[in-house]
Amino acid sequence: MGLLESVNLKKMLNTLIRMKPFLLTPKDAVENLKKGIYTVGVFGFGHVGSVIGIGWGLAGARVIGMTLDKNAIESFNSGVSPFPEEEYLSKHILALREKHLLEVTDDYQYGACKSDIKIVAVPAYLSEDKKPDLAPVLEVVKEIGRRLSKGDVIIVETSLPPGTTRNVIRPILEETSGLNADEDFALAYSPERISAGTALDDFLEKYPKVVGCDSFRSLELVSELYSAVVKKGVIRMSSTIAAETEKLFEGVYRDVNIALANELALFCEKIGVSFDEVHKAANSQPFSHLHNPGIGVGGACIPVYPYFILNVATKYGVKLQITQLSRSINEQATEIFIRKIINATRFLQKDPSHCVFALLGLSFRGGTSDTRLSPALKILSFIEKLGASIRICDPLVRKVEGKNYEIVRDWRRVVKNVDTIIIASDHREFYEIKIEEASELAGKDLAILDGKNVINDFNVKPRHRVLYVGTGRPAFIIKPDGSKERVEIEIYPLQGF
Repeated sequence: MGLLESVNLKKMLNTLIRMKPFLLTPKDAVENLKKGIYTVGVFGFGHVGSVIGIGWGLAGARVIGMTLDKNAIESFNSGVSPFPEEEYLSKHILALREKHLLEVTDDYQYGACKSDIKIVAVPAYLSEDKKPDLAPVLEVVKEIGRRLSKGDVIIVETSLPPGTTRNVIRPILEETSGLNADEDFALAYSPERISAGTALDDFLEKYPKVVGCDSFRSLELVSELYSAVVKKGVIRMSSTIAAETEKLFEGVYRDVNIALANELALFCEKIGVSFDEVHKAANSQPFSHLHNPGIGVGGACIPVYPYFILNVATKYGVKLQITQLSRSINEQATEIFIRKIINATRFLQKDPSHCVFALLGLSFRGGTSDTRLSPALKILSFIEKLGASIRICDPLVRKVEGKNYEIVRDWRRVVKNVDTIIIASDHREFYEIKIEEASELAGKDLAILDGKNVINDFNVKPRHRVLYVGTGRPAFIIKPDGSKERVEIEIYPLQGF
């Protein structure tokens, strides 16, 4: 290479460095984003990360998504969403691919090298002893630090215990890169706030983006960048710790209120009134916000966040009694539902270990294929231990990790000749279940355990007796003549199991 060429190359490199977002004014950085000058690397291109990446791509950025899921990579690079509940993403994936604005890879080093804005979206977990497991997050942070350039922007979106960004992530980045946060590169915490099934709309249209930084300069830049991506604006927090705490409080609030609903639902069952009816009337008062009861809280968010908060609270000597008790109540809700399943089956004079069960729903809620921490998996595990026969229906879930079950989409196919139907997810398809049709298909006395209260028509004449057990509803037998008889299904600890 000649001297002139070497000088020109250095000038080009210096120009590129000067264009890095943290080395420009926020206004100029936003303009470069819209022009497609910046590359956004999303570390963890799953349910959450893919939506974030697509959002930035629609704003004009080039996007590199990183995931270790080979099947997902193949789907994305074929222009197809790998998540059935987010099928609508396919049109955006295809459009971004055609414009050469999206590539998905398993090479995290490549993504770290090529990106100007680096977004951490890999999940944090709980260990078996309910302690935060940040290993996947910290591995990604180390990889980013080794490839960090002056002027880069790092945004952490993973839900984390308060203080993690400032006290754990920042030191790792500075040590591995030799650069200083908020001086050489921007560091922000901006929690994802999306739900499966409506994720892109949640991200772009419904909710403001929360952004917290530990310097005004980083806050100003990241807030302006996100204002060019989302339409509901940005809520600026005073620190990364405040933003981390805000995200967890959203989940804790819901966990506490679900626990209250679960407790009151059991009360309603005992006194013979419907929680549904009481709930609707109570919430007509503007200061009442009763949640719906259930059979346990699943997913990677609500069951996890309270433990993140509790772990930090312990370090500071703070007792969060309501938070702890609520988590216990919601964990016990699945055990209570399992007791209902067994005792309802026994009520019909059947031995549960010799019965055929139909499990409708594996995901933690309707409208998603996400089975993480799903109560349905605990139910499945219990029935397996019984040695009973089980059939599974879920319109979105394709497999049970580590197991070889056939999962069918049509509920009618799995209820033929069964003894007990268990409704564990509220997929919209399950609202079509009719007691008379289910009784006809079962061909014998049938127990229906409606964990999600999807059945609401009880003015029926089933072919055989049907024992209906809902959540927060009095249990009753429906006889072939259409008459109903209220019954008590015990929820005390099971004997012999």
